[in-house]
Amino acid sequence: MIDPPAPQAGSVSTGGASLAIPRPILDALVAHCQRDAPWEACGLLSGSGGRVSTLHPLQNAARSETRYVADSGELIQAVRAIREAGTEILAIYHSHPKWKAIPSLTDLRENYYQDVPRIIVSLLDDIPDVRIWRFLAESYEELLWEVVD
Repeated sequence: MIDPPAPQAGSVSTGGASLAIPRPILDALVAHCQRDAPWEACGLLSGSGGRVSTLHPLQNAARSETRYVADSGELIQAVRAIREAGTEILAIYHSHPKWKAIPSLTDLRENYYQDVPRIIVSLLDDIPDVRIWRFLAESYEELLWEVVD
């Protein structure tokens, strides 16, 4: 894996939380990441108004420890389900099984969904580290978020 760029000064958002994630969805997201290790896990979160309502775990077709490629068939099914529910993609998540929850150069380079927040789950420590980012052209900024009941 390529070392991630250094965090940018003032990278943490000072506004309100970008996402509200219910505890059961967050727990299921982290469990998916742990289950798929040592490969990177990936998936989508959907909902509306910044509140997540559904987790869409996807298979990593790359089966890699250092990158992910969402299974195209599963991705199409997830996007259809999101549209049919009248919700939207609120975040894309993936894991870093052996690295910190900081965007890598590959993460920035393969940013195909522009402004959609990215959740990175680091499995480096016993307690997974979950962080949310907005990817910019050559940098990133951390977003505030909250766990809700």
